[in-house]
Amino acid sequence: MNPYLNIGRPLTSLMIGLAVFTSALIGAGSDVGKYALPVFLGFAVAFLFGIAGNAINDYFDYENDKINHPERPLPSGELKPGQALGFSMVFFAISFLLSLYLSSLAGYAVLPVVIIALACQLAYELRFKHEKVIGNMIIGTQTALAFIFGGVIVGKTTITGIIAVAVFLSIAGREIVKDIEDVKGDKGRNTLPKKIGVRKAGIVAAFLIILAVLISPIPYYPLHQFGWQYLAVVLIADVMFIGSIPVIFRDAKKARRMLKFAMLIAIIAFMVGSAFRA
Repeated sequence: MNPYLNIGRPLTSLMIGLAVFTSALIGAGSDVGKYALPVFLGFAVAFLFGIAGNAINDYFDYENDKINHPERPLPSGELKPGQALGFSMVFFAISFLLSLYLSSLAGYAVLPVVIIALACQLAYELRFKHEKVIGNMIIGTQTALAFIFGGVIVGKTTITGIIAVAVFLSIAGREIVKDIEDVKGDKGRNTLPKKIGVRKAGIVAAFLIILAVLISPIPYYPLHQFGWQYLAVVLIADVMFIGSIPVIFRDAKKARRMLKFAMLIAIIAFMVGSAFRA
């Protein structure tokens, strides 16, 4: 794979763009066609921001990735750190410029969300990457902001806000699982597994995942915003979320992958919900 594609992790970035697109669909419903250009721009802003964020994350993770992920472009020597940083800055700049144009179409509430997301990214990389307990919360917040962003674009934030809470919990849980996976190679980082132990950290991750699962039916009941079709698909995601919990304590890497796939199914469930409203 091309090292720039590898460092940008386009599939992960695509999921961020899909989160914005999905939340816009949820908010606008059948009127989403009226917001076609703003929604497309919102998707592009999130997708490009994700690529930039992944690249800068690898730039700051260079030393740890020599142990945890030696196959990545920087520790393997496919790219130099300066190339990764420059690549990230270009994509951040394009994303921000597109958000300026988007704010002129969808209202100036759009811009603060992008600025907060950028502030979270910088705070994480420059200050809280090694304070991973706080860092996990920042990453969860960033992902939740994608769903808030889509709602802001179409001017509907109630239902997307509830979904954002579930997303925050599941992402924060997954980040703890990643810390469990990387516990041997994390040097100088104050991660939850290092503070309280792998098993207790796994219990915290499981608790967050369970909370997210408990929130997931709310758009169907008691809000009655989505039809049974949403419930049917989101239950598949919920089964995968719950199924990942025992795996956390045996194989954190496998559990992380299961959680990532479960999140993709959850996004599909939200799209189904927007298409089949109660």
